[in-house]
Amino acid sequence: MKLKEGWVLTEMDGEYVAVPTKESAETFSGVVRLNETAKEIWEGLADGLDEAGLAKKLVSLYEVTPEQAKQAVQNVIAALTAEGLLV
Repeated sequence: MKLKEGWVLTEMDGEYVAVPTKESAETFSGVVRLNETAKEIWEGLADGLDEAGLAKKLVSLYEVTPEQAKQAVQNVIAALTAEGLLV
C-alpha cells in the first residue's frame, strides 16, 4: 500500500491538508483535511512504512498502547482508501 501519485501534504492556517495536483486535481475537487495523527500516518506512508511500522511510529510519538496505535492506523488507512488516496 502506498499513497496515490498527485497529492501533496501541506499545512494551511494550522491545519494539515492533502491537496490534489496534476491528474488527481482533475478527478478530485477540494482538499482532504488531516488531524495530527493522520498527518503522521501520511508521512509514514510516504516514507514506505507498513501498518506495523506506522503503529510503532504512533506509539513512539504519543502516549498510546500498541493496540490503540494499530486501530488508529487501520482507521486512517480505511479513510484514505475510501477517498481513493491509496493504491
